[in-house]
Amino acid sequence: MNPVSEFEAHVFSQSPTAAAEYDGAYFTDEWRESGHSYRVESRRQIEGRHPELIKAVFQPERVLDVGCGPGALMYLLHEVGVSADGLDVSPESKRLAPEAVRDRITIGAATGSPFPDDAYDLVICRELIEHLTVLEARRLVQDVCRVSSRFVYATTRFHPNPSSMLDVTDERHVDPTHITVMTKDLLRVMFILEGFRSRPDLEQRMDWLNKGRVLVYEKQRLATTA
Repeated sequence: MNPVSEFEAHVFSQSPTAAAEYDGAYFTDEWRESGHSYRVESRRQIEGRHPELIKAVFQPERVLDVGCGPGALMYLLHEVGVSADGLDVSPESKRLAPEAVRDRITIGAATGSPFPDDAYDLVICRELIEHLTVLEARRLVQDVCRVSSRFVYATTRFHPNPSSMLDVTDERHVDPTHITVMTKDLLRVMFILEGFRSRPDLEQRMDWLNKGRVLVYEKQRLATTA
């Protein structure tokens, strides 16, 4: 079977993860290999200087965190003077969120956000794509690019040993909901086809831990013909 046929078979074999999988225990229990949860103090240690870096690199005025979970990054951005809205599929996200950002979280699917075009100059999408099917990931990229007036900052886990750009695997041993681990090139193509250009300089600045999982794309104002 050639790579395109294998990719097609894989795409149509996937089933979306139910929102019910992201219950309170998913966010608060220390079941992960590293032992961390999504509680603010746990995330504060993991994030380190990341909130300050977001502020310095993007200098954002309007921020949306897609797949925000219980709003830990939103809260840490709030502490450094950056107001962010959030979107998450799990109702538990809003219940568990710090009071300071709780009312800024919208519950809904990441693949069809209710926000208008160009509503935010920075859309953040971190560690979400691996939870989606390939088709959902494509729709997510379309939507975050639609909502962003300038930057999209994304991180995800990439295929560790692909034989082609279309290779897709999973990472269920890390998290049962990690159903899509694609290649970096495939994800880059999705952003390019939405009219966004990569910013390697900003990717380097944001990847301060050198994990190789950072993408930064900037909207291009393309000329159109009548």
